[in-house]
Amino acid sequence: MMGNGIEGRPREVKNGGRPGRRLVAFKAFVLGALVALAAYGMLNNGLFGEERWVPVAGVILALAFFTLFVSNFYTDVPRAGLVLVGLMTVLVSVKGLSLLWTISPPETVEELLRSSMYLATFAMALAALSSRRLVAPFMDGLFLISFAVGGFGMLQKINPAQYPTRTTDNVRIGSTVEYANTVAVVLGMGIILGLARMTQLKGPIVRGLYAVGLLVCSLALYFTLSRGGLVAAGLGMLVLFALSGNRLQMFANLLLFSVPLLWVVQQAQGLEKLFQTGIPPQERLSDGAALRTDVLIAAVVTFVLQAGYVTLKERYELLPGPRRALGASAVALVLLGVGFVGYTVVSQQLEKGGLLGTYATGVGKTEQANERLTSLSSNSRSEYWSVAWQEWKEHPLTGTGAGTFHYTWLENRPNFSGVRQVHNVYLEQGTETGAVAFLALAGFAVLLPFYAARGAWRAAGDRRLLLSGLTAASAVYLVHSALEWHWYIPPSTLFFFALAGVALKYAEKNETPTSQEAGY
Repeated sequence: MMGNGIEGRPREVKNGGRPGRRLVAFKAFVLGALVALAAYGMLNNGLFGEERWVPVAGVILALAFFTLFVSNFYTDVPRAGLVLVGLMTVLVSVKGLSLLWTISPPETVEELLRSSMYLATFAMALAALSSRRLVAPFMDGLFLISFAVGGFGMLQKINPAQYPTRTTDNVRIGSTVEYANTVAVVLGMGIILGLARMTQLKGPIVRGLYAVGLLVCSLALYFTLSRGGLVAAGLGMLVLFALSGNRLQMFANLLLFSVPLLWVVQQAQGLEKLFQTGIPPQERLSDGAALRTDVLIAAVVTFVLQAGYVTLKERYELLPGPRRALGASAVALVLLGVGFVGYTVVSQQLEKGGLLGTYATGVGKTEQANERLTSLSSNSRSEYWSVAWQEWKEHPLTGTGAGTFHYTWLENRPNFSGVRQVHNVYLEQGTETGAVAFLALAGFAVLLPFYAARGAWRAAGDRRLLLSGLTAASAVYLVHSALEWHWYIPPSTLFFFALAGVALKYAEKNETPTSQEAGY
């Protein structure tokens, strides 16, 4: 029956009452394959260029086609999953129909293939989660991907001569994805998943290692200098704390790696060549070596703090009174930090001519790239959005054809700059494929976190903790996509849709344990 969700043991699908172990094994293989393909893409230059991402799309679509002939593969997809698959199917169908009116058939065919790959990934991930035992390893796999991206990004700061970054200013880290803002969203999702998973773990050694991984990912996130990425990660963190029932312990875990993190960031401010634009990589080596020393010290301190905290926590239990006091202090500390950052940013923008004037301009070229973090400039996005909106108003139902904004911009641009994407995936659907496609993707973006958050709120124990992490991580991508073009960088979006499918399946699981789940 539809809507049964996940069971603690393999679902019985064979005659005679024996569990369908082959089906369960195949589903686990499919889920692992999706994670592996996301990892491959993430480490292969972000799959930039048709020669890289089209073969991956072919593998995913071939695998999806094969699953259609596997008996009972999709039988336990929950009703909420069918709704979201339906919305994605509408989106893909409209993009296919846009071949009838598109101004660039080749671009539309590419976008149709890309969107079909995402639909297949989401549907397979939704069906492939056959046991809740797979959720934690799945989150571990995604966190390891984020750690690999963040680790290589840190190498680009520590030794820029051997590991040069290919971002536009040659200062912000692009890691293996080669676009700083997409690196930021991958790291943001990974940090949320890692914090939730680490809070569930018990052993001091493994939690210490997880804390070091979170430190590295957080440092890499900072060095992307992505304002939108930092904001999206912050909002995701708020969602995580709002949904989770382990807030105080999670805050303690966050604090224990945040103190060394902030120390390294503060030390980095004195290493000016790490942020200086227009200089060759060789001139950054001395500051990179100093950064390496600071990171190693912070990693050791982070491991010791987390391992020591776990050891003490196992021996002593905090009384209710001190727990409430610590909780109130944590809230006050967060509010104070947010207020300080907000005041700093707003005051600097007022000195530069006002908030609205700053927003409408690009990020000015500065000698120090980290100065962009306090800018409220849309960095020309307001121009992209204006052109896209005006074009959508002229073709409200059909748009100009999937994947064609590049030509819309060339025709209507206010200057001679070039851009291929709107830098807002939702508006892009409207201007390229009309109102129906926009509503389909917007509906997906609203219903996915709604269903996942509802499931997390109703859950308890480890299930609530892990589901809160999955929900918050998906929110990071959905929020940041309103400012970026991650859709066109396949590894980040494959990462998201695999995550989204597992989150929804886990959220829609039956609340009442079956006899098969007893003792899990």
